This record gives sequence, structure tokens and C-alpha cells, in this order.
Amino acid sequence: MTTGDTTKKSMQDGAAKADHVQFILIRIGGSLYAIDIMRIVEIVKYTPVTKIPKSPDFLEGVIDLRGMIVPVVDMRKRFEIQAERVDEKTGEKIRIVIVKVLDKTAGLVVDEVKEVLKVVPGRVLPAPKIAQGIESEYLQSVLSDRGRIILVLDLDRILTTTERIQLKNLVLKDKKQKSGGN
Repeated sequence: MTTGDTTKKSMQDGAAKADHVQFILIRIGGSLYAIDIMRIVEIVKYTPVTKIPKSPDFLEGVIDLRGMIVPVVDMRKRFEIQAERVDEKTGEKIRIVIVKVLDKTAGLVVDEVKEVLKVVPGRVLPAPKIAQGIESEYLQSVLSDRGRIILVLDLDRILTTTERIQLKNLVLKDKKQKSGGN
């Protein structure tokens, strides 16, 4: 193989890598879901959250992430899935996935982060119109991987506009109370 052939092959390999999309595969209850890796800020171990009075049931509370107040949504409650009993074994797997939701940062409590999944765009399909139920409104697409069908979450729809406004107001009110502000 000549140098030109090697360069051409490495360029083709680079192009092939760009032809993949990556997702983080998560488990909520007994189901697998995917989140576009480009929307993830970081993944942290579950830490206790500060509860906010009069907040929606699915809002676990807020955490301080290096000086930034981040609202945390319990995805089991959001999807109306029975929460697992937390013990030493299950508690070690629970994570908060910090994501960008529209122009905000939020944390999503998930039962487990499974793996990074790389798929070709052709395996990412529109969400079926027949899907109904609480989860269907939060779906962006589905992907097919090794015989598995995995639902891709639409993060921008996890919170409605009204809920985002309520959340912002609750977080601001909580910050004022803690700082002693009016």
C-alpha cells in the first residue's frame, strides 16, 4: 500500500466514523431508552437532592453541580413507572444524567447507564405513530440494534413549557430563601 493509499484509507475511516451517531443507553424501570450523546453534559452518581416545596411529583428536587443549581427529574415518576426498591445493589447503579434541555441544564434520574451505542443513521427511525401512552409523547425516534428496538428520548419534551416556567420559578424562589434574599 502506498502513502497515498494509506491517507485515502484513513480519510475513508474518518468519514465512516462520521457516518455513525452515538447514544447513551439507559434503563428506566424494565425498559431501555437512548439519549443522543451530544445532549449529555455528564453522568454523576446519584446524590441526595434538595426537595423543593410544592413542586411537581416527578421533580426530585435540585442539586448543586459545581455552583450551578440543576433541577433533577425522576424519570420513573415522569413515566409513571413504579420505582425500584433502592438497596445496596440497585443504589450503586442509579445515576443522574446531566443533559441540555432546550436552553437549560437538567438532571435525569435513571436506574442505570448501560453503554454507549454507536449506530448508522439508517437504523434510527421515526417513532411509530401508533405508540400511545405516557411515554410516547417523550419519544423522538426508535433505533434498531442487534435485534433490539430502543426508544430514543426527546429531551425537549420531557418538561412542558408550563413545567419549565414553574421549575424556573421554584428554583429561583428556593435560591432566594437559602440566600436570605427577598
